[in-house]
Amino acid sequence: MLKQLGEPLVNSAFDEFLSSKIPSTTGREILAKFRRKWKDYSRPALMILSCQAAGGDPKLVEPVAKALILISGAFDIHDDIVDKSVERKGKKTLLGIYGYESMMLVGDSLIIGALSYLPSMHETIPNETVMRIAEIIKNGSFELGSSAFEEFNFICNCDVTPEQYLQMVHMKAADVESYTKIGAIVGGADEKTIEAFGRFGRVLGMVAILRDDIEDTFNDLNELKARILNESLPLPILFSLSDVELCPMLKSVTPSTTIKDIKEIIRHIEKQKGFEKTKDVIEKYIAEMANNLSKYRNTEKLVSLVKKRD
Repeated sequence: MLKQLGEPLVNSAFDEFLSSKIPSTTGREILAKFRRKWKDYSRPALMILSCQAAGGDPKLVEPVAKALILISGAFDIHDDIVDKSVERKGKKTLLGIYGYESMMLVGDSLIIGALSYLPSMHETIPNETVMRIAEIIKNGSFELGSSAFEEFNFICNCDVTPEQYLQMVHMKAADVESYTKIGAIVGGADEKTIEAFGRFGRVLGMVAILRDDIEDTFNDLNELKARILNESLPLPILFSLSDVELCPMLKSVTPSTTIKDIKEIIRHIEKQKGFEKTKDVIEKYIAEMANNLSKYRNTEKLVSLVKKRD
Protein backbone atom coordinates (compact mmCIF):
# COMPACT_ATOMS: atom_id res chain seq x y z
CA MET A 1 0.00 0.00 0.00
CA LEU A 2 2.79 2.44 0.87
CA LYS A 3 4.57 1.72 -2.42
CA GLN A 4 1.35 2.04 -4.41
CA LEU A 5 0.55 5.43 -2.88
CA GLY A 6 4.05 6.87 -2.53
CA GLU A 7 5.92 5.69 -5.63
CA PRO A 8 4.09 7.92 -8.16
CA LEU A 9 4.85 11.02 -6.07
CA VAL A 10 8.52 10.04 -5.61
CA ASN A 11 8.90 9.43 -9.36
CA SER A 12 7.14 12.68 -10.23
CA ALA A 13 9.24 14.73 -7.78
CA PHE A 14 12.53 13.39 -9.14
CA ASP A 15 11.41 13.57 -12.79
CA GLU A 16 10.54 17.23 -12.37
CA PHE A 17 13.72 17.96 -10.45
CA LEU A 18 15.98 16.21 -12.97
CA SER A 19 14.34 18.15 -15.81
CA SER A 20 15.85 21.32 -14.30
CA LYS A 21 18.86 22.93 -15.89
CA ILE A 22 21.82 21.47 -14.01
CA PRO A 23 25.06 22.40 -15.83
CA SER A 24 27.31 19.95 -13.95
CA THR A 25 27.63 16.59 -15.71
CA THR A 26 28.86 14.96 -12.50
CA GLY A 27 25.99 16.49 -10.51
CA ARG A 28 23.41 15.14 -12.97
CA GLU A 29 25.10 11.73 -12.94
CA ILE A 30 25.02 11.47 -9.12
CA LEU A 31 21.42 12.71 -8.93
CA ALA A 32 20.30 10.15 -11.53
CA LYS A 33 21.98 7.35 -9.55
CA PHE A 34 20.54 8.61 -6.28
CA ARG A 35 17.06 8.74 -7.81
CA ARG A 36 17.33 5.05 -8.82
CA LYS A 37 18.22 4.01 -5.26
CA TRP A 38 15.71 6.25 -3.45
CA LYS A 39 12.77 4.01 -2.52
CA ASP A 40 11.36 5.88 0.47
CA TYR A 41 7.68 5.73 -0.43
CA SER A 42 6.37 5.68 3.13
CA ARG A 43 6.60 9.40 3.88
CA PRO A 44 4.47 10.71 0.98
CA ALA A 45 2.12 7.75 1.49
CA LEU A 46 1.63 8.75 5.13
CA MET A 47 0.66 12.26 4.04
CA ILE A 48 -1.89 10.87 1.60
CA LEU A 49 -3.34 8.44 4.16
CA SER A 50 -3.57 11.15 6.83
CA CYS A 51 -5.28 13.55 4.43
CA GLN A 52 -7.75 10.89 3.33
CA ALA A 53 -8.48 9.86 6.93
CA ALA A 54 -9.25 13.51 7.74
CA GLY A 55 -11.73 13.59 4.85
CA GLY A 56 -9.62 15.68 2.46
CA ASP A 57 -8.56 15.42 -1.18
CA PRO A 58 -5.10 13.76 -1.25
CA LYS A 59 -4.18 15.63 -4.43
CA LEU A 60 -3.92 18.78 -2.31
CA VAL A 61 -0.87 17.39 -0.47
CA GLU A 62 1.10 16.70 -3.66
CA PRO A 63 3.17 19.95 -3.81
CA VAL A 64 4.27 19.77 -0.17
CA ALA A 65 4.80 15.99 -0.44
CA LYS A 66 7.13 16.47 -3.41
CA ALA A 67 9.05 19.15 -1.55
CA LEU A 68 9.49 16.86 1.45
CA ILE A 69 10.53 13.94 -0.76
CA LEU A 70 13.49 15.98 -2.02
CA ILE A 71 14.28 17.35 1.45
CA SER A 72 14.28 13.87 2.98
CA GLY A 73 16.63 12.72 0.21
CA ALA A 74 18.96 15.61 1.03
CA PHE A 75 18.88 14.77 4.73
CA ASP A 76 19.70 11.14 3.94
CA ILE A 77 22.77 12.22 1.96
CA HIS A 78 23.89 14.56 4.73
CA ASP A 79 23.37 11.79 7.31
CA ASP A 80 25.66 9.51 5.32
CA ILE A 81 28.30 12.27 5.32
CA VAL A 82 28.03 12.74 9.09
CA ASP A 83 28.11 8.96 9.69
CA LYS A 84 30.94 8.44 7.17
CA SER A 85 28.84 5.75 5.46
CA VAL A 86 31.19 5.03 2.56
CA GLU A 87 30.22 1.37 2.42
CA ARG A 88 27.03 -0.58 3.03
CA LYS A 89 26.55 -4.35 2.85
CA GLY A 90 30.05 -4.73 1.41
CA LYS A 91 29.50 -2.25 -1.45
CA LYS A 92 30.56 1.35 -1.83
CA THR A 93 27.80 3.91 -1.35
CA LEU A 94 27.52 7.00 -3.54
CA LEU A 95 29.48 8.77 -0.81
CA GLY A 96 32.23 6.16 -1.13
CA ILE A 97 32.30 6.58 -4.92
CA TYR A 98 32.04 10.37 -5.31
CA GLY A 99 33.39 11.72 -2.03
CA TYR A 100 32.20 14.09 0.67
CA GLU A 101 32.37 17.36 -1.27
CA SER A 102 30.32 16.15 -4.25
CA MET A 103 27.65 14.52 -2.09
CA MET A 104 27.31 17.63 0.08
CA LEU A 105 26.62 19.69 -3.06
CA VAL A 106 24.10 17.14 -4.33
CA GLY A 107 22.27 17.22 -0.99
CA ASP A 108 22.19 21.01 -1.13
CA SER A 109 20.77 20.91 -4.66
CA LEU A 110 17.88 18.70 -3.53
CA ILE A 111 16.94 21.26 -0.87
CA ILE A 112 16.99 24.01 -3.52
CA GLY A 113 14.77 21.85 -5.73
CA ALA A 114 12.34 21.36 -2.86
CA LEU A 115 11.88 25.12 -2.51
CA SER A 116 10.47 25.32 -6.03
CA TYR A 117 7.30 23.50 -4.93
CA LEU A 118 6.36 25.86 -2.14
CA PRO A 119 4.80 28.65 -4.28
CA SER A 120 2.38 26.19 -5.91
CA MET A 121 0.91 25.36 -2.49
CA HIS A 122 -0.75 28.80 -2.50
CA GLU A 123 -2.79 27.84 -5.58
CA THR A 124 -4.97 25.32 -3.71
CA ILE A 125 -4.39 25.91 0.01
CA PRO A 126 -5.29 29.06 2.01
CA ASN A 127 -2.34 31.30 2.87
CA GLU A 128 -2.72 30.82 6.63
CA THR A 129 -2.63 27.03 6.14
CA VAL A 130 0.50 27.30 3.98
CA MET A 131 2.17 29.37 6.70
CA ARG A 132 1.27 26.77 9.32
CA ILE A 133 2.64 23.97 7.14
CA ALA A 134 5.88 25.92 6.63
CA GLU A 135 6.18 26.36 10.41
CA ILE A 136 5.68 22.63 10.99
CA ILE A 137 8.34 21.79 8.38
CA LYS A 138 10.76 24.29 9.95
CA ASN A 139 10.25 23.07 13.51
CA GLY A 140 10.40 19.40 12.52
CA SER A 141 13.58 19.94 10.50
CA PHE A 142 15.25 21.88 13.32
CA GLU A 143 14.37 19.14 15.82
CA LEU A 144 15.65 16.45 13.46
CA GLY A 145 18.87 18.38 12.94
CA SER A 146 19.26 18.93 16.67
CA SER A 147 19.04 15.19 17.23
CA ALA A 148 22.21 14.83 15.15
CA PHE A 149 24.04 17.16 17.55
CA GLU A 150 22.80 15.03 20.45
CA GLU A 151 23.98 11.90 18.69
CA PHE A 152 27.56 13.20 18.48
CA ASN A 153 27.75 12.69 22.25
CA PHE A 154 26.48 9.11 21.94
CA ILE A 155 29.19 7.71 19.63
CA CYS A 156 30.52 4.55 21.30
CA ASN A 157 29.48 6.01 24.65
CA CYS A 158 28.84 3.28 27.20
CA ASP A 159 27.42 5.79 29.70
CA VAL A 160 24.31 6.47 27.58
CA THR A 161 21.18 4.95 29.12
CA PRO A 162 18.32 3.43 27.09
CA GLU A 163 16.12 6.28 28.34
CA GLN A 164 18.52 8.93 27.02
CA TYR A 165 18.77 7.12 23.71
CA LEU A 166 14.99 6.89 23.36
CA GLN A 167 14.73 10.64 23.95
CA MET A 168 17.15 11.18 21.07
CA VAL A 169 15.13 8.74 18.92
CA HIS A 170 12.02 10.76 19.78
CA MET A 171 13.75 13.84 18.33
CA LYS A 172 14.87 11.92 15.21
CA ALA A 173 11.24 10.99 14.47
CA ALA A 174 10.16 14.65 14.26
CA ASP A 175 9.95 14.59 10.47
CA VAL A 176 7.47 11.70 10.42
CA GLU A 177 5.25 13.62 12.83
CA SER A 178 5.40 16.53 10.39
CA TYR A 179 4.11 14.35 7.52
CA THR A 180 1.07 13.01 9.36
CA LYS A 181 0.27 16.41 10.86
CA ILE A 182 0.45 18.14 7.49
CA GLY A 183 -1.74 15.49 5.90
CA ALA A 184 -4.34 16.00 8.61
CA ILE A 185 -4.17 19.80 8.31
CA VAL A 186 -4.61 19.75 4.51
CA GLY A 187 -7.46 17.27 5.01
CA GLY A 188 -9.31 19.79 7.21
CA ALA A 189 -9.05 17.92 10.52
CA ASP A 190 -9.80 19.61 13.85
CA GLU A 191 -7.00 20.39 16.30
CA LYS A 192 -7.52 17.28 18.42
CA THR A 193 -7.28 15.04 15.37
CA ILE A 194 -4.23 16.88 14.03
CA GLU A 195 -2.41 16.31 17.32
CA ALA A 196 -3.45 12.63 17.42
CA PHE A 197 -2.22 12.08 13.86
CA GLY A 198 1.00 13.89 14.74
CA ARG A 199 1.56 11.63 17.74
CA PHE A 200 0.94 8.59 15.53
CA GLY A 201 3.59 9.81 13.09
CA ARG A 202 6.10 10.52 15.85
CA VAL A 203 5.79 7.07 17.38
CA LEU A 204 5.73 5.37 13.98
CA GLY A 205 9.02 7.11 13.19
CA MET A 206 10.48 5.88 16.47
CA VAL A 207 9.42 2.31 15.71
CA ALA A 208 11.09 2.50 12.29
CA ILE A 209 14.35 3.72 13.86
CA LEU A 210 14.30 0.96 16.51
CA ARG A 211 13.58 -1.70 13.88
CA ASP A 212 16.66 -0.43 12.04
CA ASP A 213 18.57 -0.80 15.32
CA ILE A 214 17.63 -4.48 15.43
CA GLU A 215 18.51 -4.92 11.75
CA ASP A 216 21.88 -3.18 12.17
CA THR A 217 22.73 -5.19 15.28
CA PHE A 218 21.79 -8.72 14.30
CA ASN A 219 21.50 -8.89 10.50
CA ASP A 220 24.44 -6.89 9.14
CA LEU A 221 27.77 -7.35 10.87
CA ASN A 222 29.54 -4.71 8.80
CA GLU A 223 26.82 -2.18 9.57
CA LEU A 224 27.10 -2.97 13.29
CA LYS A 225 30.84 -2.37 13.14
CA ALA A 226 30.20 0.98 11.40
CA ARG A 227 27.60 1.90 14.05
CA ILE A 228 30.06 1.20 16.86
CA LEU A 229 32.79 3.25 15.19
CA ASN A 230 30.86 6.24 13.85
CA GLU A 231 27.34 6.45 15.26
CA SER A 232 25.28 6.00 18.40
CA LEU A 233 25.19 2.50 19.85
CA PRO A 234 21.92 0.78 18.90
CA LEU A 235 19.36 0.11 21.61
CA PRO A 236 20.03 -3.67 21.90
CA ILE A 237 23.61 -2.83 22.91
CA LEU A 238 22.54 -0.17 25.40
CA PHE A 239 20.21 -2.70 27.02
CA SER A 240 23.17 -5.09 27.35
CA LEU A 241 25.78 -2.89 29.02
CA SER A 242 25.22 -4.53 32.40
CA ASP A 243 27.60 -7.13 30.94
CA VAL A 244 30.92 -5.80 32.29
CA GLU A 245 32.88 -7.35 29.42
CA LEU A 246 30.87 -5.62 26.70
CA CYS A 247 32.02 -2.00 27.00
CA PRO A 248 35.77 -2.81 26.78
CA MET A 249 35.00 -4.92 23.71
CA LEU A 250 33.13 -2.00 22.09
CA LYS A 251 35.94 0.43 22.91
CA SER A 252 38.47 -1.88 21.27
CA VAL A 253 36.68 -1.92 17.88
CA THR A 254 38.76 -0.37 15.08
CA PRO A 255 38.40 -0.35 11.27
CA SER A 256 40.53 -3.52 11.20
CA THR A 257 38.36 -5.41 13.71
CA THR A 258 37.35 -8.79 12.30
CA ILE A 259 33.84 -10.14 11.77
CA LYS A 260 34.71 -12.86 14.29
CA ASP A 261 35.17 -10.18 16.96
CA ILE A 262 31.85 -8.53 16.01
CA LYS A 263 30.13 -11.91 16.37
CA GLU A 264 31.54 -12.15 19.89
CA ILE A 265 29.96 -8.77 20.70
CA ILE A 266 26.62 -10.06 19.42
CA ARG A 267 26.97 -13.14 21.64
CA HIS A 268 27.16 -10.88 24.70
CA ILE A 269 24.15 -8.85 23.52
CA GLU A 270 22.14 -12.03 23.07
CA LYS A 271 23.16 -13.22 26.53
CA GLN A 272 21.75 -10.00 28.03
CA LYS A 273 18.53 -10.32 25.95
CA GLY A 274 19.15 -7.07 24.07
CA PHE A 275 16.89 -8.18 21.23
CA GLU A 276 13.98 -9.13 23.49
CA LYS A 277 14.16 -5.87 25.47
CA THR A 278 14.21 -3.77 22.29
CA LYS A 279 11.32 -5.79 20.86
CA ASP A 280 9.31 -5.10 24.03
CA VAL A 281 9.80 -1.34 23.58
CA ILE A 282 8.68 -1.55 19.94
CA GLU A 283 5.59 -3.55 20.82
CA LYS A 284 4.66 -1.04 23.52
CA TYR A 285 4.84 1.79 21.00
CA ILE A 286 2.83 -0.18 18.43
CA ALA A 287 0.08 -0.83 20.97
CA GLU A 288 -0.01 2.88 21.83
CA MET A 289 -0.33 3.88 18.16
CA ALA A 290 -3.09 1.42 17.37
CA ASN A 291 -5.04 2.32 20.52
CA ASN A 292 -4.84 6.09 20.00
CA LEU A 293 -5.90 6.13 16.35
CA SER A 294 -8.64 3.52 16.75
CA LYS A 295 -10.67 6.24 18.47
CA TYR A 296 -10.96 8.17 15.19
CA ARG A 297 -13.04 7.43 12.11
CA ASN A 298 -11.51 6.49 8.75
CA THR A 299 -8.13 5.56 10.23
CA GLU A 300 -8.25 1.86 9.36
CA LYS A 301 -5.51 2.11 6.71
CA LEU A 302 -3.19 4.00 9.05
CA VAL A 303 -3.81 1.55 11.89
CA SER A 304 -3.21 -1.37 9.49
CA LEU A 305 0.41 -0.21 9.20
CA VAL A 306 1.10 -1.25 12.78
CA LYS A 307 -1.34 -4.11 13.34
CA LYS A 308 0.08 -7.57 13.76
CA ARG A 309 -0.72 -9.83 10.82
CA ASP A 310 -2.04 -13.34 11.38
